Amino acid sequence: MSDPNLLAGRYRLLERRDRTGTAWRARDELLNRDVTITEVRLPPPGPHRDWLLGQIRAAADLRHPGVATLHDVISAPDRMWLVLESVEGRSLIQAVRSDGPLSSERAAEIGLRVLDALTAAHERGFHLAATPETVLLTPDGRVVLTGVANPVPAGDLRDLGATLFTAIEGRAPDTGSQAVPRMADGTPLAAPATGPTGSGPLAPLVEGLLSADPAHRPDATSVRLSLERVAPHSTAPHSAASRSRRGPLVVTAAATAVAAVAAGAFWLWPRPAAPAPTVPVPLPASFAKAPDPCALISREQAAELSLNPLPSKEGPGRCAWKSDDTGQPTNMRYRLWIQTVRFASGEKAHTGYTRFLKEDGGRTKTSTGLPLILTRPPKALPGIAAEAYAMEATNQLTYYTGVVFRAANLVVAVQYQRGGETDPRGGTREAALRTGRWVLESLSRAR
Repeated sequence: MSDPNLLAGRYRLLERRDRTGTAWRARDELLNRDVTITEVRLPPPGPHRDWLLGQIRAAADLRHPGVATLHDVISAPDRMWLVLESVEGRSLIQAVRSDGPLSSERAAEIGLRVLDALTAAHERGFHLAATPETVLLTPDGRVVLTGVANPVPAGDLRDLGATLFTAIEGRAPDTGSQAVPRMADGTPLAAPATGPTGSGPLAPLVEGLLSADPAHRPDATSVRLSLERVAPHSTAPHSAASRSRRGPLVVTAAATAVAAVAAGAFWLWPRPAAPAPTVPVPLPASFAKAPDPCALISREQAAELSLNPLPSKEGPGRCAWKSDDTGQPTNMRYRLWIQTVRFASGEKAHTGYTRFLKEDGGRTKTSTGLPLILTRPPKALPGIAAEAYAMEATNQLTYYTGVVFRAANLVVAVQYQRGGETDPRGGTREAALRTGRWVLESLSRAR
């Protein structure tokens, strides 16, 4: 009997790599290596589908250190799964948000490597997206272009201009209709800048690339010459033959996600940044009524957890969200429960919280009688509401993380669950803690 957690009988999906739930870190169990699996939803038969398939074929034919290598394609009538090599790193936008703007020299070095990848793609007949979110910087200093299939060929150099501006100014340029660069979690890098397009030796180039009139933008050759004049070590290759060489700053193959979008593009996403440190959320001194658990997270937040944004009530004070896509392997299906219990006072809520803690610590079976294995017994979570704990367990069919906290006279329980008996790299834990934070933020607005 085939393993339902394996895609095509070979690839084990381990964790989501993006908030849309279409890209995963996976394991090729035949070749014993990590890969990235990306689900691409196919449009109806016609020009749009033909264009998308053509882009995928072109990407498969390209062998270049700055473009992801496509290892395999798994087909279904309405979708495809792309199997690509996987590389870890931070997007440029994450790096700038965390560490501040880059020097003009460093930005120029990055720009040269990005331009080389764009040129290689053009020679094969497809176009890459080079936005601040899709330029990946790896821990060993490499530069990786992770955005694939820009549906507007003339837009990739303008994307490069926005990337260079963001790198040296630390904020997004005002490029008219162009979207503001965002983090992988949807957070904007900064409000769009207005007025001049920065200063320094790259300013004239950036201003030209961001021109609203395509006729006023420099061509690729002019861009390369301008960048080489600023970069301290201009080792960017100029020809197809020399592109295989690796200089001190190399572009390496990267693929952290590919997802079809309505505009006809698909993207490679970097791994999300590490969560920010916990900051206490101010809460009401008392809750006059129990809040509706179905209203404690937004539709957008549910979608970030790969859940149907429309929840269902499961009795008084309990609400559930679930994944609806049965086309996914069972270990990539998720469920979320949120339960709220209001007590007459904070003291009584503390007693109720203590009872939940004791019950969770001694639980050996699920509500349906399946044996339950505590993989992480209840452990206190300091700095979250008045008191809180987290635990993790599996019944060998599913794995879940529970977070329970007391806020004044209210006790809230959050449980995030995935299929499978393990939780590689703490995916349910991270999601449950993030959901708890969202719930606290909602409760802070209660009156």
